[in-house]
Order: sequence, then C-alpha cells, then structure tokens
Amino acid sequence: MAEPRTVSDLLTVGERVLQDSTHLFEDHVHIDLARDLLASALRLDEEELDEDFEPSRAARDRYLALVARRAAGEPQPFLTGRIEFYGLQLKVWPGVFVPRPSSELTVERALRHLRGRKRGKVVDVAAGTGPIALAIASELPRSEVWALDIDEEALAHGRKNARRLGIDNVKFRAGDMYGPLPRRVKGEMDAITGHVPYVPAAELDDLPTEVREHEPIHTLTDERDGLHLLSRAIFEAVEWLKPGGWLLLELSDDFAPKARKIVRKAGLVDEGVASDADGLSVVVEARTKP
Repeated sequence: MAEPRTVSDLLTVGERVLQDSTHLFEDHVHIDLARDLLASALRLDEEELDEDFEPSRAARDRYLALVARRAAGEPQPFLTGRIEFYGLQLKVWPGVFVPRPSSELTVERALRHLRGRKRGKVVDVAAGTGPIALAIASELPRSEVWALDIDEEALAHGRKNARRLGIDNVKFRAGDMYGPLPRRVKGEMDAITGHVPYVPAAELDDLPTEVREHEPIHTLTDERDGLHLLSRAIFEAVEWLKPGGWLLLELSDDFAPKARKIVRKAGLVDEGVASDADGLSVVVEARTKP
C-alpha cells in the first residue's frame, strides 16, 4: 500500500492496525479510536476532519506513533489526555484507573432513583478520579456528593477536574471504603454508587494489556476471589443509607448473581440488575427497607 497521506488514508491504516491488535478489549469500535487519535494528532475536533486533507509529514508521523502505542495496549485516554464522560470533558492522567463509558449507566440509574431529591446526599465508593461523582454532582448541583478512594493521587486528579469544570459540590476524601465519611452523615445517604475492584487475582492475566499493564493493580482486584471488597461495599453500606436509600454497584454480568446473594445476606432489598442496550454495562441495584 502506498504511503498514507490523506485523512481518509490515515484512518484506513489506523483502523486496520487497531483491528489486528490483540491487546485491546474486543468491544472497541476501531474506526472511532482512529478518528479520535487523528483528531488529537492534528489538534482538531473530530467534526473538523476532512477526508481529502493531507496533513503535514510531522502530523502524520505523530498520528501513526499514537496508533502504534494504542495497538500495543496503551489506553486511549492516556494518549489523548481526555475522555468524555456523561457530557463532561475530563482530563486523564497516566497511572490511574481510566473512567469507563460503561459507568455512565450507574450515573443514569442513580439520577433516576434520585429524581425529586435536588438536595440529596450521595456517596461514590472506590471512586478513583471520581467520574461518577462528578457527573451526578453536575446534574444535581444542590446535592452533597462524596467521592471516596484509598488513592490520594487519583482523588487529586478528580479535584483538578472539578475545579476546571466548576463543580463545587463534590467532597474528595481518601481512606478505606466508607472510613472517610463523617459520623454526621450516617443513615442519611440517598444513594451509594461504586465500581469496586472485583476481578479475582487468578484472572488478572486474562485481562487485555490496556488494563493489566497500565492501570494500578489495586483498582482491578481485591487480590482474593473478587468478593472481599464487593462484600464490604455492600455490608458496610447499610449503616450509611437512609431508609429507602439505594445501593448501585457496577460489575460484570457473571458477578451479578454473586452480588445479589450478598445483597440479600446484608438485609437489603434486592431490586435486580439494570443493563444498557448492548448488555456491556451491568449495575446491581438494592435498597434499604423504607
């Protein structure tokens, strides 16, 4: 094939290279990844890409280098420095858990259950950089939202995004599980959300390179069977939720039955599983008795 010169040629090459990669999740739309990388390399919005345009040699090389790094497994947001999450443009830094588009379902479900509670109280546990907390806080600016995580660096990135976006109703606190919460909010939470690490340690090697080699291990697994932190998130939520308050946990579909069993053991009302249209996102839902 002749050297790719036009935007159209570059996108074709990029899509082909990414399709051939064995280091990425299978559900990626590779042409979308290529368009995002090319727009980043050209410092344009994707809508500004003209398929007949011939970028400079330096821009073409910059793009092809990004494609090679992506095909080797480097996460897309680490390459572009950003990700869109629930309408928010979040900056992303290497060394942290990458916000997942799948987590938008957790936001949608939380907002559904918080309808009519403009001054609600929400906790996002194992929040990482806080995309779920930020999205809920943005949609409900009069709410009180807590983003909790053991990783102070990740929370610091969340604070930066909050300041940049003008979101001032999220409290980022570092500590173990619900430990950072003040006692004054015990029994007052309208909703608790979370994407708690649940991958069994023995299954880490099965994860694609883009996750296994680029995200902190503590954000992926509890280093046991995957149920330890999940169980804690469920059992410890009970004392923080108000009567009728909701617990919403994102996980894989194969873990949903296990999580629902734990929910019932904790004395919560099992409200089933919510999923998006393609079935890639799964949220186990439960609530305390009114």
